[in-house]
Amino acid sequence: MNIPANDEDYHGGVFLDESDIVQEISSDDEYLPDTDDEARSDSEASDEADDCAGELYTVACSPTDGTLVATGGGDDKVFLWKIGHGDWAFELHGHKDSVSSLAFSTDGQLLASRSIDGLVQIWDTNSGSLKCALEGSRKGIEWVR
Repeated sequence: MNIPANDEDYHGGVFLDESDIVQEISSDDEYLPDTDDEARSDSEASDEADDCAGELYTVACSPTDGTLVATGGGDDKVFLWKIGHGDWAFELHGHKDSVSSLAFSTDGQLLASRSIDGLVQIWDTNSGSLKCALEGSRKGIEWVR
């Protein structure tokens, strides 16, 4: 892990470099899913685009469940994914701006999500329900851990 020599530049961030790669897997177009919209109805294609649109800004892995991953991004949503189950487990709504930071609790039961507008929401990872929302200064909270 690469940590800057100058503590002023560090600010608690983690900087990854080539030595942090555990396993690199290259993908081949042959194994990627087809995106042939002609085979699907227009409403199916539209629904699918609405489900997961926008740029991906943050990813977090559960510390207790190796198959549970959370993603957030420019579509103002958080998705909880179960790896190997083919689709997301929960789509979590409530942010009104891009989701920029995610963190699981140490027991994996809760997920904190932070949006660019400063709103932090706490979610139950088993049910996908919103436990609470914490409003702070837009500039006061950059990351959740």
